[in-house]
Amino acid sequence: MNKQKNTLLVISPHPDDLEIAMSGTVAKAVTEGREVISIVLTDGRRSQRSFACSDDEMASIRQQEVKESANILGIQQLHCLALTDLYSSENQQILLESLYKLIINYQPQEIYIPHPTLDKHKSHQIAAQLSLEVINKAITNKTLPHPNVWAYEVWGLFSNWDLTVDISDFVVLKRAAINCHKSQVTDIAYADGVLGLNRWRGVFSDPHRISSNAYLEVFIKLETK
Repeated sequence: MNKQKNTLLVISPHPDDLEIAMSGTVAKAVTEGREVISIVLTDGRRSQRSFACSDDEMASIRQQEVKESANILGIQQLHCLALTDLYSSENQQILLESLYKLIINYQPQEIYIPHPTLDKHKSHQIAAQLSLEVINKAITNKTLPHPNVWAYEVWGLFSNWDLTVDISDFVVLKRAAINCHKSQVTDIAYADGVLGLNRWRGVFSDPHRISSNAYLEVFIKLETK
């Protein structure tokens, strides 16, 4: 087992969740010399699309897209579990076993996941709940010192938060990382939507601030055992 180090680990239900939710935070961490690990749970084959494409073809496309975005962001380690979904008991068991091994190997100081209740996407809720199960098991078994576990925003906005990260210097990089996912941004303007949110957070996060040019990503701290 590796000694716990200055590692940030992100768990994503789908290949583009990290990019949408927190690629500014990831890019900032990389420039600070931190090790960033990305674990993508599904292959994204079930994503909606307006163009002709089989599920297998979509899975292949999305795997290539997430590799390209990881390279842009400087992510050192990318692990794609390539599960077809998070609903079957068989896939959930694979997730639990694989994620446990990865977490105790990397010994992250910080782990980022979707919010288990505030995120409105069912797959995100399942991913978060299973991730917390794994993290708590590792803590209970004393194979992982207590990490900070943070929830990120995707399909459900936070009314309050515990951590803000100024990503103003990484907005261009975040847009580029999101736009690597061409199969997704063809139909949905993810970059415009989330960067608009990040800008709103920067302007309205503090009512007593005279002015702000910041873009912020925000996170909620999740309790563990």
